[in-house]
Amino acid sequence: MTGGAVMPAEAKKKQAKKGTKAGAAKRGKAAPPKQKPKTKPEGKEAPAADLSALKKAAEEAKAVLDEAGKEAAALRARAQEVEAAAKRGYAGALAPYRDACRRAGTKCELDGIKAPPVAPRVRFLVERVKGGVKTSIKGRPVTEEVVPDEQLKDSVGRAAKAYCERHLGGVDTQGAKFAGLGNRFRAVLAGK
Repeated sequence: MTGGAVMPAEAKKKQAKKGTKAGAAKRGKAAPPKQKPKTKPEGKEAPAADLSALKKAAEEAKAVLDEAGKEAAALRARAQEVEAAAKRGYAGALAPYRDACRRAGTKCELDGIKAPPVAPRVRFLVERVKGGVKTSIKGRPVTEEVVPDEQLKDSVGRAAKAYCERHLGGVDTQGAKFAGLGNRFRAVLAGK
């Protein structure tokens, strides 16, 4: 024996009957006919695809897609111009109406347009160095300085605010940019 499972003689007989036509006929079922594996008829091969024609069709479709992309970009730009002109017109008409409502003591039911941000965005570059945190504003190398550890231990928020006031200006002109710098200081001090 090879170590495989040994089947009792009765189970072997049942197994043999299940697999034969005679066994299928006894159970009242007809065995399905055996099918030959499908093979390609000799001499008939699939025609080779015309690669140059397919490539030409793909290149034409790509050219149409590129042209459509350019046209869509031009339409988006034109739509933005139209919207900007309409916003200017609305703001021009709304200002005198709001003033008249204020003078009359009534509430103005029309909303204004959100103003663009006052201060440009800045990105702070921070790096942990011996004795503090080296800080600068991206694109402005003259703003590079090391904020000492003592100042950061005292208050991270005050250190960030002092740095921003020195290099950007006050909160009234630049907004609360020091909050983001304070978060960057905390992340660097935590070792993230």
